[in-house]
Amino acid sequence: MPPPIHLLLDWDSTLTTTSTLPLIAQTGYSLNDSSSQHNPLLSWNSISSAYLSDYRAHSSAYTPRSSDRKTIQEEFAWLESLRDVERKSIERVEKAGIFRNVERKHVHQAAEAAIKGRKVVLRKGWGELMKIVLQGGGKLGIVSVGWSGEFIRGCLRTATAIEETNVQGEEGVGQAVDVAGINIRANEILCGAEGKMSRYFEEEGKEGDGGIWTARDKRRVMEDVVRDESRGRETVVVYLGDSVTDLECLLSADVGICVRNAGEMSSEQNELEQTLMRLGISCRWIGEARSDNIERKSHMGRRSSLWWARGLDEACNYAFSCTSYVTQPNKTYYWNKDVAMMSNSEIFEI
Repeated sequence: MPPPIHLLLDWDSTLTTTSTLPLIAQTGYSLNDSSSQHNPLLSWNSISSAYLSDYRAHSSAYTPRSSDRKTIQEEFAWLESLRDVERKSIERVEKAGIFRNVERKHVHQAAEAAIKGRKVVLRKGWGELMKIVLQGGGKLGIVSVGWSGEFIRGCLRTATAIEETNVQGEEGVGQAVDVAGINIRANEILCGAEGKMSRYFEEEGKEGDGGIWTARDKRRVMEDVVRDESRGRETVVVYLGDSVTDLECLLSADVGICVRNAGEMSSEQNELEQTLMRLGISCRWIGEARSDNIERKSHMGRRSSLWWARGLDEACNYAFSCTSYVTQPNKTYYWNKDVAMMSNSEIFEI
């Protein structure tokens, strides 16, 4: 039997079709704007503009410049250097008091409304992908630099309830997604009068400070999740992401899959593609995974090639092939565990 998949996903624009951060912010504005008439809250446009200004100033002063960064280590160093930019942005939000008095119930209500009102849309195939992994005895996790874990769980809970209602009486792919069993690691809004945000590494008693803010933070969290949940059991770690903030996770997983839109790619997807090209990292369409394109070497202990998939549907087909022996019309797939561990976990077609 093949080893089970430990599937970890980014949230914004990977599991969802767009960023959900403005919706989270609106939760705070809706609650606090009416009570701040004499001292209006700093607008979200102002906060976003300040962040972009800090980012551009840091980028223009940083060396080596983007075009001169040719190694993975140089790119990782650049991504980690953004920590202070992210810290300033979080502190700016806290000082503005946007999330003062926001409680869990407000976040849950916002999540439910966002899914039902289709302000948050999950990518096609999300439910089937998760069910397939669960059927194969695998684990599910989400790692996000965004806010908030409670909002993510609320969105998934509502979407799962809607999906299960829609398929009642139809033949499905198996058990319902157990949202409570998904290990979600993201930044949180600390409920209270001060409107503070969580500091994941400090609160978990881990080395470092701050929240889950950078690509390195995401990799550290991913490694924590895999170590804590595998408990010595062999698994295939598959990571799906769409932006450069996912780069360390994509290259550290057994299988890294870059999620792209079926049509025009987003700016984040384009940036990731250009970064991979600049660093000389191969990224091939997942449908081309064959026994004759096996990656037999890693680059300094990390993957030197990645895959890309059009949305979650193609990733779902890959997971289905990996978790069991499957016969499809004119095609039979099998899983070679020994080769997979050194070959970015390809599908072998016979």
